[in-house]
Amino acid sequence: MSMLKQITKIRVAFCPFSKHSTSATVFLNQALSKKNSLANPSCDIKIVTTDYSTDPSTVDVTFKDGKKLNINAGELHGADIVAMVEKYATKLAQKEDLQG
Repeated sequence: MSMLKQITKIRVAFCPFSKHSTSATVFLNQALSKKNSLANPSCDIKIVTTDYSTDPSTVDVTFKDGKKLNINAGELHGADIVAMVEKYATKLAQKEDLQG
């Protein structure tokens, strides 16, 4: 399953020159992959670059059901962010399948 299938909006903010932006860019690369882009081309993905390396890197995800995840990307690894998003997306997909 593609994680973007259950997502309506993604906002990633980071300073490209900060060492704390790595996890945000790893997540962004995953979200922008060809597989994910084809699964939900209507997903609104916004990339915001900040000017200061002290600004926190953040990932904000809005799912189809309205739930929002606001993640401080500087405190996690990129794979952990992907796992968090995929976990909820999978739960949402299973719920939809059960409801028919």
